[in-house]
Amino acid sequence: MGLRAKVLSGLRWIAVARISTQLISWASTVVVVRLLQPEDYGLIAMAVIFISFCQLINELGLGAAIVQKEELTENNLRQVFGLVLMLNGTLFILLCAGSPLMAAFFDEPKLNSVVPVLSIQFIFIAFSVIPNSILTRNMNFRVISVLAIISSLSSSVTTFVMAWSGFSYWALVFGNLAGILINAICLNIVNPFFKRPCLKFSGFGGIAKFGFFVSMQRILWYIYSHADVFIIGKMLGKTTLGYYSVAMNLASLPLQKVGGIINQVGLPAYSKLQRDRDLARKYALKVIRAISFIAFPIFLGISSTAPVFINLLIGEKWISSILPIQLLSLVFPLKSLSLSLGPAVNGLGRPDINMKNMAIACGVMPIAFLIGVKWGLKGVSIAWVIGYPLWFFYMLSQSLPVIALSIRDFLKAMHGPALIGAIMYFVVYITRVILDQWQLNDVRTLVILIAAGIVTYSVLMIILYKNICKEVWDLRHA
Repeated sequence: MGLRAKVLSGLRWIAVARISTQLISWASTVVVVRLLQPEDYGLIAMAVIFISFCQLINELGLGAAIVQKEELTENNLRQVFGLVLMLNGTLFILLCAGSPLMAAFFDEPKLNSVVPVLSIQFIFIAFSVIPNSILTRNMNFRVISVLAIISSLSSSVTTFVMAWSGFSYWALVFGNLAGILINAICLNIVNPFFKRPCLKFSGFGGIAKFGFFVSMQRILWYIYSHADVFIIGKMLGKTTLGYYSVAMNLASLPLQKVGGIINQVGLPAYSKLQRDRDLARKYALKVIRAISFIAFPIFLGISSTAPVFINLLIGEKWISSILPIQLLSLVFPLKSLSLSLGPAVNGLGRPDINMKNMAIACGVMPIAFLIGVKWGLKGVSIAWVIGYPLWFFYMLSQSLPVIALSIRDFLKAMHGPALIGAIMYFVVYITRVILDQWQLNDVRTLVILIAAGIVTYSVLMIILYKNICKEVWDLRHA
């Protein structure tokens, strides 16, 4: 199977897995949330704050290094295995030893037992890194996707059975562990790696360096992506943060799903093109055009219809979330495009560029939020609209040369969907103003607005940018 076919097949399998696991997760949550109490979820949320940060560094980016490295030896894998075992074992010990401090910080004694039990996951994960990375390197996304669905089912069934049996918050703890354990077992059945770990690291510098940059990217991303929540929560309070969180979650829902797929498939695909930059450039332009074709109408559509669907779907009490959704959705097409460039830069061997980009984001965006928060929720949302594009074009200036692209090439690839998306936005806005005069109910109004947006975007794209439409349509075929 050629690279193009592998990429398209991978995209389909990962999409199926993510949709399936999300449906399983939603169904489980709807049932389990009726069996457990709010304090059960609150307790686990406290524990996850520490666990989730450790997950950023639990393999120091070495999994990505295995995927990216052109020539990989068995000794390299044994070295990674040894380091991953040491690191995850250390995290397990530190979390167990630190659980009394965490319990004291939150004044919640139950964390003394919950954190150590949850920390067992790092032992399981240590045996998953190499099998999963090799499957990803070989672009065997069908197996990865099937295992993801099995793991999600295992987690959901365990959580439900324990919640039904009255185990309260332990249902969430052991449900989480069950999914990770089953995934580790299955990975080692389908792609076993039973080699003696090596703790001699001669010739390991290239892998370690790549892993370090990837790990730093993740940490810096974590800081930058949580800065707005921290600042709003600290300065505006939990109620305002609630409005903002709902707005962010609704506006970014398509991005959360698509972004993960792009990252998972993009790294191994570009890694195979390290010696063919012309082909990498060609694929990058195709990806930019395809993401622009999808992202601009979706996010501009969310922005233009927010006043109607917020009231319809979640009620009038969330009316304060409307403006943030409208403003955040304006910058999310750019965020989608930035996500497509990250795997390309890493795959072509320059993770240091992505790390520097994240470091600049950690400076620009928190400053923008601190300035904007003086004007409340509206100010923070405007900070996104002003600050993110500034960082985005800096990121382009650093990342595009790695792919042999200029900013002009980039703008040429995305300008068509951006232009037609803007026209669509104007048409939907005018339609909404007219419909407000007719005083239709929200359901009819939303249906008409969506139809107006789809027709406007589709017709104009087919007339003015038929080549892009054909290119996206051809992606159906592997």
